[in-house]
Amino acid sequence: MPGSVAVLHCREDPAPRVGGGDGAGTHRTMTVNPIAMQKALGGISYPAAKQDIVDAARSNGADQDIVSALDGIPDKEYETPAEVSKQVGKE
Repeated sequence: MPGSVAVLHCREDPAPRVGGGDGAGTHRTMTVNPIAMQKALGGISYPAAKQDIVDAARSNGADQDIVSALDGIPDKEYETPAEVSKQVGKE
């Protein structure tokens, strides 16, 4: 739409950073590219356990942001790639 401006927001939580960080004491929510996530989840047979999903993403050449996002989801069995992506979006 002409004259429209897209505004991107970065939510900051007062949670401590895991693994160090810049010492600011905040946690920034990570956004993962959905296309890259689909590629990372390609070839996985579902249902699949979290660790199998993380291992497959690494094998599929996923970047560290995606691997970290997947590593942060709850340790359970996932029925579909959509369920995994939805859980990543909650983190």
